[in-house]
Amino acid sequence: MRVEAIMSVPVTITKRNNKVTFLKDLLSRKNINALPVLEEDGTITGIVSSSDVAKCHDENELIQNIMSDRVHIVLKNNRVKDAAAMMVKNNVHHLVVMEEGNVVGMVSSMDIIKVYAED
Repeated sequence: MRVEAIMSVPVTITKRNNKVTFLKDLLSRKNINALPVLEEDGTITGIVSSSDVAKCHDENELIQNIMSDRVHIVLKNNRVKDAAAMMVKNNVHHLVVMEEGNVVGMVSSMDIIKVYAED
């Protein structure tokens, strides 16, 4: 099975200069746990998760100050098994799916668990 079969689309994104209060509302409204942080030109510069938000005690803090700049990327034609191995190796729960330099999806550890639980 390929990543494109389980990835979440469309992808909700944020900008590094948004505030944590904006991010908390966005995560809640969209019922998601992580999203990529993009520059104005579409370049991916980070990823921010609900756990990053939970550690932050100042809702006026900028996302750039709590995000991780270590973004783990997979391609949509990668195997789900390889995406799972990447998550384990890097101890992360979310991967950004890219195609031709663009963010096209997100994959979470829960997406992968669902694949194997339904098998």
